[in-house]
Amino acid sequence: MKKAIKLLILPLFFIGLDIYFRSSLLPFYSTSQLFFYLFSLLVSIGYFILIVTFLRSFMDKKWVYYPIFLVFLIPWITSFIASFSFYSMNGIFPNYYTFLYFKTEPKSAFMIIRDLGGYWELFLILLGIIALIFCVNWFVRSHVVLLTKKRLLTIFIIQVLAFESLVYFQGKYDQCAIVDVNFAACIQRHAATSNDFESFNGAGLSTRHQPKLRKLKTKKKFNVVVVIFESLRKRSLQVYGHKHSTTPNLMAFSKQYGAGFYQMQQPVSVSSTTMLAVPAILTGINPCQDSSVLYHQPLLWELGQMLNYKTFFISSHTLEWYRFDRFFSKENLDVWWNQDNSGHPFYNDLGHSDALTIEKVNQTINQFSKEPFFGVFQLNTTHFPYESPEKYKKWAGSFSNNYDNSVYYQDVLIGRFLENLKQQKLVENTVVIFASDHGESMLEHHNMGHVENYYSEAISIPMFAYIPPSLLSTEEAAALRYNCDQLTSNIDIAPTLVDLLDLNKNKDLKPFLSHYMGFSLLKPIPNDRKVISLNNNQIASFNTGLSVASKDWHYLFRTNIVPNREEFYFWKKDIGELINRNKQLKKKQRQEILEFIKNFKVCEKYFINLQ
Repeated sequence: MKKAIKLLILPLFFIGLDIYFRSSLLPFYSTSQLFFYLFSLLVSIGYFILIVTFLRSFMDKKWVYYPIFLVFLIPWITSFIASFSFYSMNGIFPNYYTFLYFKTEPKSAFMIIRDLGGYWELFLILLGIIALIFCVNWFVRSHVVLLTKKRLLTIFIIQVLAFESLVYFQGKYDQCAIVDVNFAACIQRHAATSNDFESFNGAGLSTRHQPKLRKLKTKKKFNVVVVIFESLRKRSLQVYGHKHSTTPNLMAFSKQYGAGFYQMQQPVSVSSTTMLAVPAILTGINPCQDSSVLYHQPLLWELGQMLNYKTFFISSHTLEWYRFDRFFSKENLDVWWNQDNSGHPFYNDLGHSDALTIEKVNQTINQFSKEPFFGVFQLNTTHFPYESPEKYKKWAGSFSNNYDNSVYYQDVLIGRFLENLKQQKLVENTVVIFASDHGESMLEHHNMGHVENYYSEAISIPMFAYIPPSLLSTEEAAALRYNCDQLTSNIDIAPTLVDLLDLNKNKDLKPFLSHYMGFSLLKPIPNDRKVISLNNNQIASFNTGLSVASKDWHYLFRTNIVPNREEFYFWKKDIGELINRNKQLKKKQRQEILEFIKNFKVCEKYFINLQ
């Protein structure tokens, strides 16, 4: 009996840790979820017993013992450390989709790990792993009984059958297994899945089918530039009331050119992942629509090409990330420049320094200054790990301050872009639209980053438009001012530019205009507008659930936590979304939300689960 108790001391210690980390979740588990969790605890204990008894049988053969010891014990120990660390940063345990990210984007994933952990943290983790290895080694040698081969084989068969039974149900009971078993189950599910990336089913973007759009004889006399920010959240900008002076250049520009500067007060993104948000900006197509619509829809610069503009797409990003290179494989612009063909070194995990991008943008604009141009440029300074040169670090001491430094540095670079427009005397005939792909969580709602949630910090984005007053009618200017206080979205950019370029009656474009779920900012937006945000469709496989936003309230259905949860916020009064008002969600209003999402086939599974 004493030997059995000693054998269980170590696994029970780790079980205690797991229960501690999920203590706030266990009371909400359903009976079946709780049963699955208890079953996973037994599997975890069985896994430990199998390892140590197997090791004990090879203890006298050091050349076999130590390799087996390291192969089995290091992943086991690592699964606990990695899972608890991930939970501390993200509010969920690693799941199938976490491992999918490592599988499809290993470079980005490991760079994030590198940037998250400083040398001191990595040293402590290494020290902890070494200490545990010595502890387990001592435990095996001192307390584990040598078993016969027959008993060892029996334990092995029982353990394999139990584990495979658990793996079979793991997808249904995601987040409900003790972390070592969950870790191993996710790895096996990926190892057993032959993922054909050529199909791009939930694993990235596919190739576009370029629409046939005839060039027009008319030529506009003004320029268009669309600026796409990366992971830039609204609440960290000075122009939106942030306490830190993070956007002095934008502030100065908005005051100097106030007659043509329009700041949207409640813009939201249609996705909190770049893979879906950037194509949405460029096409005006929401991720809740079928992907076939996205792949046939014109991109922004194709509108410019119809009007014989000089066109450019300049990006700090690598386009190899999530198959953007395949999505853009058929593009034919006058200037096509990004991390992959720039010759510049990586600055963070997505691409090169934005200072180089702004330099390239200014050079291109200066080159095209004598004729109309239509360009898009994409920045990445405000993407994790929020790098900025030492001289631009104004605030210190916290994670969010590092982010604010990156926002400030990006504003400095935007200042260089705006100053160049002034020097080239292009301000009076250049439309500039600024928008972010999505926001960023700074550990609000127990989360860091953006992909795992749709809270306001992740989908509330900055969006501005500078349109020289001479280009707008009185009605259009009035509509823009009105829309500044309406619910807007980054999918509104495409229909706005269609109107601005007078292409709304073009016969070639007409079939595509009916696909827009966004609204032109040059016309009043309906007061009852709703916007769906989604990270899971035929392209992306992030199990985040969905969000439906209106001007006054914000509804979320979270599927990456157990149990799945509906949340409802009056986000004008509760900006931080701290008080879940789901109990105040009236039955009729909830049904209206469900009927709204039912319109989209991609959202059918949520509708079914919520019935």
